[in-house]
Amino acid sequence: MTAVALPPVPLPTTVAGGDNRAELARAIASWVDSPAMTALLREFRYGPLPDAPLGDRLAALEKISAERWDYRAGNLERHEAVGERFDPAADARIRSAAGALGLADRSTPAGRRYDHVLVLGGGVRTMMARAHLAATILRSGVGAGSVTGLGSLRLLHDQNDLARQFGLGECVTEGDAVDEALRHVFDSPPRADQRIGRTTTGEPWWIRSYPETQPPLHVLAAPSSRPGERANTADTLIGWAELTGQAPAGARLLLVTTDIFVPFQHCDAVRILGLGYGCGVETVGFANLTDRWVQPAETFAILQEVRSAIRSMRALHQALT
Repeated sequence: MTAVALPPVPLPTTVAGGDNRAELARAIASWVDSPAMTALLREFRYGPLPDAPLGDRLAALEKISAERWDYRAGNLERHEAVGERFDPAADARIRSAAGALGLADRSTPAGRRYDHVLVLGGGVRTMMARAHLAATILRSGVGAGSVTGLGSLRLLHDQNDLARQFGLGECVTEGDAVDEALRHVFDSPPRADQRIGRTTTGEPWWIRSYPETQPPLHVLAAPSSRPGERANTADTLIGWAELTGQAPAGARLLLVTTDIFVPFQHCDAVRILGLGYGCGVETVGFANLTDRWVQPAETFAILQEVRSAIRSMRALHQALT
């Protein structure tokens, strides 16, 4: 069986200042029950999901993803995951289904004006790609009140040589990589206004601001909500809302990430910033398959992010109910 074009499935989203919980639930159901998800399950010899309430279907889907697509074995970092390879026909079918589920072709925003652009963090290569996408979008005429990079204090190992190749300064942590890449791409002056602090559990964080850049640029190295572990996407979104003082209530947000991460990070943002603060959320991602800064993701890594999307969809649904 060869790959066929599957209809793209819209992601659940929120509008600024609105409350569309029933519509969010319908969008989650459409994603779960879509022809793309059915085709992906069939590829791995799983039958239809049970005729049951949406919460039960999501639980069944997460169980399948844990059995078949958890290449991180629960807690490995993404670069540590070891997966499998597929024959060319199966590979094409899997990528087609994943793309229809929102993990590809997501680099162009629908809006023309946002209150804040949030560039999600990663390593040096990833940050160069995401920073360039953010800058390309803004230089195309899309307006924004500010740009904020969201990273963590996760240590980066052996990336300083790579950073120097790209004209960046020292990148000890993910937050440093976010800072260096955004300043480089947006031609920001090196002087920063910096605030540092700790949470009530002792987790450190810092914020660097460059008010002279247009639009104003900020970088947050967010604290973790789990002492001893690095901050994850949700932690950085919470940190942005609670620590930066950028008045998130009712804001129109554009998140910038990697295309294969769009569904899961978008759903996290809808849950945390959409439901929690009334933000309108849109998410774009650079094209991993063709970007000049990063190596294309292997198919097993894309399946891992389908699992991430399922888990985030389930968390969003639980937040609704």
